[in-house]
Amino acid sequence: MNLIEPGIQNSIDGRMSADIQVAFHIFAAHWRKVNALWQYPEHTHPMFEINVALQGQQHMLVGGQSFVQHSGDILFIRPGVKHSSLGTDPGCEMTYYCLHFDIDDLTLRRSLLTADSVSLSGDTPELREIRSALDGIISSTILSESEDSHRNRLVTLHASLQLLTALSGWVLAEMPNAAGSTQSGVSENTVALANAIEGLLQASVFSAAATGERNGGIEGIAASLGYSSTHCNRTFHQIYGMSPRQYLSGLIIRQAKLLLMDNSLSVDSIAHQLGYRDVSHFSKQFKRWTGLPPMGYRRLTAES
Repeated sequence: MNLIEPGIQNSIDGRMSADIQVAFHIFAAHWRKVNALWQYPEHTHPMFEINVALQGQQHMLVGGQSFVQHSGDILFIRPGVKHSSLGTDPGCEMTYYCLHFDIDDLTLRRSLLTADSVSLSGDTPELREIRSALDGIISSTILSESEDSHRNRLVTLHASLQLLTALSGWVLAEMPNAAGSTQSGVSENTVALANAIEGLLQASVFSAAATGERNGGIEGIAASLGYSSTHCNRTFHQIYGMSPRQYLSGLIIRQAKLLLMDNSLSVDSIAHQLGYRDVSHFSKQFKRWTGLPPMGYRRLTAES
């Protein structure tokens, strides 16, 4: 019996590319025109924000720094950073666009968290790409009430993926060339521990399909690495800006959505593949995450 994998026999050389699964979530995006009395109080939130002045000037405070946005200027605000809008100049109107996003790819997420820039008002190829993507999203927002909702949805999706690409290009341009560089005040051991936790969380989800068991709780992972769960939680959050539990939930829901697109799989078998012994527990969690029960999500994707 020939046990050689097809394509391997008589091959001279080759490489496998890494599998890529990324959830890029844009939400609470809005276009707004305001008068001279409008302001927005200081606040924080757990997601990234991009704020663009479209007409007039906007006065913003971000992390204690003052910024004046002119038309076309972009501010990039990281999770947990205090910020507020002091509005525009007396007697003037102002138009802005704001979107919030989150990304579950930890490599890109860490790069976005550690990039130094807040004001993205230069004229580099990377920033032009970001602005081009934002223009596409803004246009689709303004045209969101058009009759051709299917086309507008595709335009929005195209522009959103363009924004993801542009952000990746920007952080690559901003990234130091030194291979061993780390963020200020963070040791290589801290980064290595966070990476190890990430790998074990991913392995717990993907191995559950074979065993039906998901032993990826942070307590078990911390014990296997020889650290307390408190230390592992703190380290992971320091590097990636989210808790291990949040990251694990994101992995599970992303895998669940992919499996639900396969109509040959029952909800029971999907729950088992994700490490749930009780399908009702899986169904309740899925509805809490998405607002839809698993079968409702399946029907929705089938109709799209």
